[in-house]
Amino acid sequence: MNIISPMSQRLEIAKEIQKSRTIQIEINNMIIAGKFQIPIHLGIGHETIATSLVKILDSKDKLLLTHRNIHYHLALGASKKELIDEYLLKESGLAGGRLGSMNLMNPKAGNIYTSNILGNNLAVSLGVGMASKIRGGVTWAITGDGAIEEGIFYESVLFASSVGLPVVFLVENNEWSLGTSIAERRTEIDLKTFAKSMSVDYLYLCENDPDNYVSELEIARTNVARLGRPLIIEVVVNSLGGFYKEEEMGNKRYINYHAGAIRVEPDFDNVFERNSSDPMFVVLDDLKLGT
Repeated sequence: MNIISPMSQRLEIAKEIQKSRTIQIEINNMIIAGKFQIPIHLGIGHETIATSLVKILDSKDKLLLTHRNIHYHLALGASKKELIDEYLLKESGLAGGRLGSMNLMNPKAGNIYTSNILGNNLAVSLGVGMASKIRGGVTWAITGDGAIEEGIFYESVLFASSVGLPVVFLVENNEWSLGTSIAERRTEIDLKTFAKSMSVDYLYLCENDPDNYVSELEIARTNVARLGRPLIIEVVVNSLGGFYKEEEMGNKRYINYHAGAIRVEPDFDNVFERNSSDPMFVVLDDLKLGT
């Protein structure tokens, strides 16, 4: 029997994350060059949660995505060619060129629904969650810090808690909604307190540690399936890549590049910004230290 060392597992995940980021940067270059006729939202810096989640999914689990889904499709096994061809609306694309980017889904890989409408997948996850309650498995509804400002988030969590659905609301918090940060647009929302008020469990993930993510997600999935109750997971993600825009009075304002297909030359030095919690660098540093 082959025994895979923890370091080998970490290195394999790091390679997957690196591959996802490299492909996204190539697609990013194509966006800037005007190769696509559709909007494409990138997930540069979001790769760890997607890669980790896919590792623990059960064959009965269902995944519902948002307009920002490229990192999940790459984690689910979509090739660079399949994605680029889909974005070019070619028949050789992942969905035959019929769905483009913001509605792209891959039912064969467990991603049965994707919507470009903010918060739309949250309501749909309730129906899917009812099916999961009957047939088994867990329903995963991916969303972001922008969508939790919508009334549908409150209503969906309330309903899931009231009837006991095995639904996980996974919130990717990158603190950006298109071109505005949380600090610019609203007050803080304490999801832990919100979850408690709804009698829903809560899990907080940060630091981009894939080892910890896989472990925590596996435990969380087991509990949701066993208890038949919803869970809110808040994941802090650092969206890498952006640019400074000159504004009135000579001020400069940082714009989060991955917010969408913004055809402005970004600061590529920031894309591979050396973040001490970035799993690619953490694993490589460990290898150098022989840990």
